[in-house]
Amino acid sequence: MNNKNSSEKHSDLRLGLSGLATAPIGYLVLLFLPVYLEVVGINLSLTEQQIGWLASTDSVGLALATFIFSIFIKKVNFRQVLVIGVIITVLGNLLSALVNDFILLCIVRSLTGLGEGMIVAVGISAIGMTKNPNRWFGFYTAAIVMVQAIGLVLVPIIYEQFSLLGVFIAMAFFYALPLGVVKLLPSKSDDYKLSIDAEDLVLKQPSKLLNLGLLSLLFFYISIGGVWTYMSLMGTSGGLTLSFVSQALATAMIAGLFGALFFAYIGHHGKNIGLLFISLLLMALPLWGLGDGLTGTRYLIALCVFSFFWSIAGARLFAVISDVDRSGKYISSAQTVVGFGYIIGPICASTLVKGNGYTEVITMGTILLGLCFVSILPLARFKVNTVI
Repeated sequence: MNNKNSSEKHSDLRLGLSGLATAPIGYLVLLFLPVYLEVVGINLSLTEQQIGWLASTDSVGLALATFIFSIFIKKVNFRQVLVIGVIITVLGNLLSALVNDFILLCIVRSLTGLGEGMIVAVGISAIGMTKNPNRWFGFYTAAIVMVQAIGLVLVPIIYEQFSLLGVFIAMAFFYALPLGVVKLLPSKSDDYKLSIDAEDLVLKQPSKLLNLGLLSLLFFYISIGGVWTYMSLMGTSGGLTLSFVSQALATAMIAGLFGALFFAYIGHHGKNIGLLFISLLLMALPLWGLGDGLTGTRYLIALCVFSFFWSIAGARLFAVISDVDRSGKYISSAQTVVGFGYIIGPICASTLVKGNGYTEVITMGTILLGLCFVSILPLARFKVNTVI
């Protein structure tokens, strides 16, 4: 019995660590989207509408790749998918460094997103295979925030020293890092079936509730995609410097890291529905402080509160789905949903900034966070105790 428990813990650790080292890297561009878009916009002289469209390009490929992965999850070799994904993203970023045309860059970024999606799908599926996904998604969110903070600090510095060419080359380097953990990944999803108890295999999956959970995740990331795209521009248009904005965004990621670690620390207590409601509410409220008369202090506080509760809410939404999904199908599909959210959000937001500032973007984000909570409630309340 002790040997069995030790083996399970070792397997769980391998799955968790391999997921933490892959999925956050796959989301690299989306994580430091505000400063990435700002430097690309400056370099190519893009309009705010073009920035909104560019923000969605990587997500197109990401959503497509994760969707295909979710269909063939039982047939593909996770390790091979990761290697192919890394090759695509590295080549895509090196090619992006040579492109100066907006349309061509959008096409290249969409294709690069295919590789990003492969990396994300493999990593998230590995985390979903762990025995305690609620805690591991807390650690995952912490890893996301750490990568995000590093990117938000480094992108402006690299841009100032080496221009946009240096930014894309640096991104290519970071996308190659997951190769270091390829052997820790499970080869196929059959490893997932062996890692869960036999009694779990006969649990009835509430497909309608799980689909509602995916819809909730879509609302959440449309909101994030729309607001996050213009977060940097909200600061600079309010009179703050790009240097201060990038530092404020990076500082806010520290708050986000504390939020993720807090969620991982409380473990099963994080399943409280009230915590999710408060987190979504306190994501929405600070956004309304980013309007007229913006000061550096108010901008920093709003970002920190937003980021802290984003980490908690994001981790819990994934964990709600993973807690009930015993096939791996829905948690893998969740990445497709995230991709679509990052496509739809920036495009919708780009249509709302025409001569109206960012108030309508914030309104859209707030409404969607409310819809997110309403949609996740049925699945969050579901008790996994019904058998076929």
